[in-house]
This record gives sequence, C-alpha cells and structure tokens, in this order.
Amino acid sequence: MTEGGPLNLLDLDANPSLKHTSTEWKEPTMSTFYNIAYAVGFTPWEKAGQADGDRIAWLFEREEVDRGGPGKALDLGCGSGLHAVTLAQRGWDVTGVDLIGKALHRARRRAAAAGVNATFVHADVTHLPTDTVGSGFDFFLDIGCFHGLDAQNRRAMARSVSARATPDATLVMLAFGKPVGPPFMPTGAQRSDIEDAYVDWAVVDVLKPPTDIAGLPKISRRSEPTFYRLARR
Repeated sequence: MTEGGPLNLLDLDANPSLKHTSTEWKEPTMSTFYNIAYAVGFTPWEKAGQADGDRIAWLFEREEVDRGGPGKALDLGCGSGLHAVTLAQRGWDVTGVDLIGKALHRARRRAAAAGVNATFVHADVTHLPTDTVGSGFDFFLDIGCFHGLDAQNRRAMARSVSARATPDATLVMLAFGKPVGPPFMPTGAQRSDIEDAYVDWAVVDVLKPPTDIAGLPKISRRSEPTFYRLARR
C-alpha cells in the first residue's frame, strides 16, 4: 500500500497485522502501533498539523517573539519531521527524536529536500541521552507524543525533558482530549494528566482549535485536540 492510501486501523479484521497470532489477542505496544502506522501511511497527527499549519506557525511566532528570535528546539516524537523542518526554516537550531526508523528516514529526506539543517536522532522520549540528543534546549515541541504514553512513561518523559531544558524553557504540546479507538491507539490526555507528569512546569496557556478545519482527519475531529503551553517553574 502506498503512503497516504486508504486505511482503517480501527478495523482489526481488515488489518490482521494488528492482531496477536495466538487465540488470545494481546494489546500491541505504542511503538508497535507507530511502526505499523508509518509503514502504511496512517498518520492523522501529521495530517492534522498540515491542515492547521497557520495555527502552528502562530505558535512558533509567539515563541520567537518571547525570546527575541529563534532558539534551540527539541521536537519530541518528531515523526517525519514536518514541524522540525518548519522550525529550521524559521531559523531554529532543531533536533528531532523518534523511535521509528522509517519516520526518521523520511524526516532526513524532508530536511534535505527543504535545504535546511536539522538533526534527527533515534531515541526514546523517556530517556534522552545528552551524548546523542544534546542539552540546553529552550523550546520543546510535542505534537501527539505524550498523550500516547501510560502514566509511568509520561512521568519519565517529563523528567527527561526537564533534564535537557534551560531554566526559562517552554513546551508546546498537542494532545487529544479523549481516546478515539482501540486500546493500542493514543488514549488522550487531560490537563490534570499533564500537570501530574510535568511537576516542574506550569501550564500557562490552553488553546482548543476549531475542528471544522478543511483537511483535518475525522479521527482528529472526534478527539478534542488541545494545545497546551508549559513553562518551567
């Protein structure tokens, strides 16, 4: 199947690769889900970002105004590099991290095609080694990563982010407000979930974008997508 072709991941009978081979179905991990999703081109989070590009651009502009210009950014769960490349085009020093090799390959190709410098690293957001990821980031971007983790991994992610952040760092997160499919898909996150994990940060702004945007995938319309801006305490 070609990238972007029709697919219904909510139909397990139509997608046997999502089923366990034994008689008892076993819930796949989130990394399994994302590996399959990128393999078949099912990336509604990226399509949502493309559909709402003007809002994303405004969020980036706000960060630049507050800093007096672009800074050093880490894109958490960067996928195919859509937003990392946009940040690089705006003058940011950008690193993107992801666990999915196919996504990172596409991200590097995207950056090369755009003629920008951006670093893409194979890493787990719950453990961000300094020697490969770097440190001293003053901006973090999370478009649909946190909301797919369980509570333990969310706390680990928050600790890793805090360890790589400058004292005045900010973070912009897009999270689904509720689950939209079977258990192996992102479960969504509420403000309280974010605050429970990011104990060293404060939620300073909440933005609920309209869901009637042309090109926004149906799954994103049903999920109550919400942008959160966090700042170090």
